[in-house]
Amino acid sequence: MGLRAQAALDCRAILEDDSGFAWPFTLTSPAGLGVQHKGFTTDVGQTIDPDTGQAVAGRQASATVALASLAAMPVAVADAASKPWLVTYASITGTVATWKVIEVLPDRAVGIVVLLLEAYHASAP
Repeated sequence: MGLRAQAALDCRAILEDDSGFAWPFTLTSPAGLGVQHKGFTTDVGQTIDPDTGQAVAGRQASATVALASLAAMPVAVADAASKPWLVTYASITGTVATWKVIEVLPDRAVGIVVLLLEAYHASAP
């Protein structure tokens, strides 16, 4: 087995290890099909640099999953009228949030996909 194949196996084992980094989340397609996954999720609140006034971010979130775990590759949907791919997970305190996938970054060298997220609020019917 080559180093890249071993790296892909290692990444999947780390991302799906319940005793380590694994965190459950649901990935929901635009058709409404939700699939449970394990991976690494983030939800980081950041602030404005008082010296420069530059945003050193705001609120950034992501979910990382093993490529081999995905039945379908999510797609970031720019059209606000179209239903997006969604990621739902609970914070460490148990607060559940739903996020819209805004960018999909597959790394086929090591077999992972990073989903960049933004807060999602479904409009009322």
